[in-house]
Amino acid sequence: MNIQDYLSNIDDSGLNKNKFFIGQIGYSTEQDIKHKCLEGFQIALVGLTETRNSFPAMQSFNTKAVRNYLYQLADFSNLKIIDLGDVKTGNTVADTYACIKELVLYLIKNGIIPVFFGGTQELSISIIEALNQNISSPEITFIDALIDFAEDDDFHSKSYLNHKSIINERKIIKSILGYQTYFTTQHKLRVLKESGFNLYRLGTIRNNFNLIEPVLRDSDFVSFDFSSIRQSDSPASGFKSPNGLYAEEACQLANIAGLSDKIKVFSASEINSGEDDKEQSAHLMAQLIWHLLQGFSERKGDYPLQNLSEYKKIFVKIDKLDDELVFYQNESNNRFWIELPGNILTKEVVSCSEADYKAVCMKEIPERIWKRISNTMK
Repeated sequence: MNIQDYLSNIDDSGLNKNKFFIGQIGYSTEQDIKHKCLEGFQIALVGLTETRNSFPAMQSFNTKAVRNYLYQLADFSNLKIIDLGDVKTGNTVADTYACIKELVLYLIKNGIIPVFFGGTQELSISIIEALNQNISSPEITFIDALIDFAEDDDFHSKSYLNHKSIINERKIIKSILGYQTYFTTQHKLRVLKESGFNLYRLGTIRNNFNLIEPVLRDSDFVSFDFSSIRQSDSPASGFKSPNGLYAEEACQLANIAGLSDKIKVFSASEINSGEDDKEQSAHLMAQLIWHLLQGFSERKGDYPLQNLSEYKKIFVKIDKLDDELVFYQNESNNRFWIELPGNILTKEVVSCSEADYKAVCMKEIPERIWKRISNTMK
């Protein structure tokens, strides 16, 4: 596969590495894919300009604005990053989807984490389809103010959760973080809960990121919709609301996602470049990507990279279960995991928090963990 067939060159006016100083991302990031093999690279930056299925309509995304800000930020000496340019916009939207899927398949096969920026959130479907071909039960996390599910048959950025690869796919572990209740009908909540989604509203996660840290730690793919950020912090988001995540909270979530030793793909989307006159949203997207990269640079090398035998093993007896629940604790950073009962042949381990462990010790099993236990016992 020649990935150059799927990519457009970077508009390097003002982005040439000679314009930047040692210690800046623009200086240390490789841009010339024509003369480089991808061996040794850990992260691939990929721009997405496709917005034809946006709802409401948005201007094609200006990836150069994000690069202008990102390249000026401090680099990470222990990360080897390549900027692959932008995914080519196909003759049809379906062509673009196919390009993204093939690119993801190629990069994760070569052990490279693609970081997509721009475009609209329904492009996540292509990424999910690629992961479905490589992972038996991928875990997907959407960060969004809205639950993008609709009753109509039209496929667009506000209805993509209807897609059969998500709504009817039980083997995918799906979570939505930061949705806002007043935008969400009870019908939507019921349908998604029945489809197996873990749902965390904005008020639940605010000031309690420890609750959703295990969700992000277990995610293979995190899809970050800038509509989850309040309008005053991101004025050009695809959907605007006076409430939402603060910019600092958005960056913190990206950082937590980057710390995960499991994540394989990240995307940040839903900025309308036509409304980003002062480039505040593009600037924030650059800083969010920087916090993600900082997380990558500070990974702990935890499970699944480290063997569970290296951790403290704790047994907890629960009356309603025949078997004891087994917890693992990395005492160096106080991270916890739980081994799901019921599967003798394949050990299934789920990230959890210290609060989850303490709740189980008090004979209370948190909903997210109980849902996973129930699935293994069916």
